[in-house]
Amino acid sequence: MDWEKALLTLKARKADPYRGRQLARAVFQGAAASYAEVKVLPADLRQALEAEVPLLSSSEAAVARSEDGTVKTLLDLAGGGQVETVLMRPSPLRWTACISTQTGCAIGCSFCATGKTGPGRSLTPEEITDQVLYWRQFLRREAPGERLGNIVYMGMGEPFLDYEGFAASLRILLDQGLFGIGARHISVSTAGLVPQMERFAADFPQVNLAVSLHAANDGLRDRLVPINRKYPLAVLAGTLKTVFTLHQRKVFLEYVVLEGENDSAKDAADLAAFVRSVDAGLLHVNLLAHNPGVPSPKGSSSAPAQGSLAEPPRSAPPADPETRRFQGYLKELGIICTVRQSFGRDIDAACGQLAARSRAIDKEKE
Repeated sequence: MDWEKALLTLKARKADPYRGRQLARAVFQGAAASYAEVKVLPADLRQALEAEVPLLSSSEAAVARSEDGTVKTLLDLAGGGQVETVLMRPSPLRWTACISTQTGCAIGCSFCATGKTGPGRSLTPEEITDQVLYWRQFLRREAPGERLGNIVYMGMGEPFLDYEGFAASLRILLDQGLFGIGARHISVSTAGLVPQMERFAADFPQVNLAVSLHAANDGLRDRLVPINRKYPLAVLAGTLKTVFTLHQRKVFLEYVVLEGENDSAKDAADLAAFVRSVDAGLLHVNLLAHNPGVPSPKGSSSAPAQGSLAEPPRSAPPADPETRRFQGYLKELGIICTVRQSFGRDIDAACGQLAARSRAIDKEKE
């Protein structure tokens, strides 16, 4: 929803200020699926809003459901293009939405499906936050009483490539009169755009940051994460040390383990050295198994829902041996690290798999 436009619509009809608060509660907190449900507003205001301010700037094109309970939706954007967004349930008490900021990605990481689609365009703040609104409506419909607890900017695109649009969307999510999500319940992932990282640290000191590292020597990272050629590891480490750890902010380092490329004992030693050069106590390494970045037969075919969303989630598949072996190297070196579960691999919804390839990921919208 374009909230500023909604307020202007109410003002043009000389509505009392409290009508805006009523609308915000109904839409952002109550997850109303239509203006007809916002019965606290007079019929004439509802009709005006219906005509001028759509609740969502996107429409559902297709939905895929994983055996582990993950849900992926392909959205048609009113502004043109498509994106994928994901709802995960890492634990029985927690729902997490993974949202996208671009229809493609210009960073071009070699192992990521999104990067292979090309740059695309940046989403508007409304298109970004409407993904969260969509999932709130989804949960209200399919799992009444369940609550969306966490948001991760880890979908399609590099959030910092359009910093202004990203920042505007984040302020909307943090606004206690609108979405009202706590800063510590939001995480933002970047490939390492240093100037924007510095702005982010100043603008949003309580929001979590994750850096997609994937290699800790420049030669390898230049190939895997091409932005490293502009902001090499020494520059990245310096920024993390002076801007983030100086203020005692924990930062997560995301590391996709690629068999035969970045998973040797030497690679682990390089990673340990990078962590120690910043702060071994404030950098936490998250290891991720490599998820194939191409459509799988199962992911592109019909996959029926696995029962009610209110049921306890099934466990994600165990980590592969290469990831566990690399974790062992790091633990021997005294580095704090965990293996992050990959949810939704069977529907191409896990890290590195989002690409908005076609409408036929699960079921055509009728």
